[in-house]
Amino acid sequence: MNNYYVQNRVSLPDQHTNQADKNNILEPFLDVKTVKHLKKKYIAEVQERLPMYFSADKRMKMQSLTEEQFQQQGLPKEIFWKMVEFNVSTKGGISFERLPAIGEHLDYLASEYITYKMRIERDFESEDQVAQLAKLDEIFGRGLKRMSNAFIDSVGAFFEKNEVVGESALMEQSIKGIYQYKLAKYGNFVVANKDYAFIKGTSDEWLERDSYFMGDILRLVIAKIDENRIKIRENPYTTLELNAVAAFYQAVQRRLANQKSTSVSEEQLGVELGFLGMKLELLIQKDGISPELASKMETAYLSFFNYKIEDINQRQLETKNNPYTRNREAFSDLNRETVEDWAKRLRNSLQEENPQQVFEATILLAYNIFQKKVQQVSKLERYQEQNDWNTFYEEAPTNNYQVELPDVFCYNALIVDWNKFITETIVDQKMLFIKDRI
Repeated sequence: MNNYYVQNRVSLPDQHTNQADKNNILEPFLDVKTVKHLKKKYIAEVQERLPMYFSADKRMKMQSLTEEQFQQQGLPKEIFWKMVEFNVSTKGGISFERLPAIGEHLDYLASEYITYKMRIERDFESEDQVAQLAKLDEIFGRGLKRMSNAFIDSVGAFFEKNEVVGESALMEQSIKGIYQYKLAKYGNFVVANKDYAFIKGTSDEWLERDSYFMGDILRLVIAKIDENRIKIRENPYTTLELNAVAAFYQAVQRRLANQKSTSVSEEQLGVELGFLGMKLELLIQKDGISPELASKMETAYLSFFNYKIEDINQRQLETKNNPYTRNREAFSDLNRETVEDWAKRLRNSLQEENPQQVFEATILLAYNIFQKKVQQVSKLERYQEQNDWNTFYEEAPTNNYQVELPDVFCYNALIVDWNKFITETIVDQKMLFIKDRI
């Protein structure tokens, strides 16, 4: 059993009137109309499956029940723990694409935990209750650990490798702290609002054991509360800040982490690093990001910036010294100042009145300078006709699928990537770029 989890198990407050009143601060956020609409829709879907009911929290055929039996007997009290663990590992898990949404995943885990905890305390007694709660702690403890490890092994490790020492521990501490806060928040809410699903004393009371339904409603009724910016005492980062560092890591991995070709020009690398700098600029300016974290993100960016130049230069040297390389003059170090200049120009475009116009003009200038170097018959491999710049503005039918891939170096891919970042992370419609303006 997970000792950390057991030690930190949330105990719901005693159900005295004064305690309930104290915890009833969330009462104004109950959206009665929406909850009833969702319940009606949910029950309608169930009725369509009668007489064979597939329980929403088990997703498996449980038994043949009529609507009358539902209302009289309710659902069986047995909890199918294998299915619970499956749901925790899938919905509670976190993929690369979902890293910036870690707050949502923590919210899911916490609300589901409280939903099952209430169900156990209502349906089981004595030793049975102790055993069921232990199983609950074990499964959700594993889920939290798995999620935390996925985050710190990727996002935390990136910052550690880029001169921001000790970040993995701080991120892990923050994840645990935010989770405990959410457990307490949901726990207090259900004590103050025991009938939050509006089913007590109705023909729909059988839904009380349907943990998917109860969990969905629980998340819905307090979804309006914006807690992403809440600073938890002794917690290094807020949910919003964890989302920001994850979005930055994601931007690095999507476009630059695997960029290792010796044919990459100063113009291309400068544009790529400048594009990353634009995202960083918006992230550190976001309301709720502390100056301390902004400074750490800048440090990581500069470290990664230097690493990319050094890494490609090292590959240039290795290729040049390879005994099988015929034309050694084709490989040489990148001009650092040129890369820095293009990156700075792009990042600074956000300070202009019309960022997209400056962005496009800067990239077009980089493109033209690159083509000029090619026309001058450069000996360098990176300034030959076969290069990523040559198809940068093309939209051939064969490239339609690639245009949507974020790591493809072409104009439309940059626009798609930028707008996805703005929509999902920055949430500022004014910063969206219009596609196909060139």
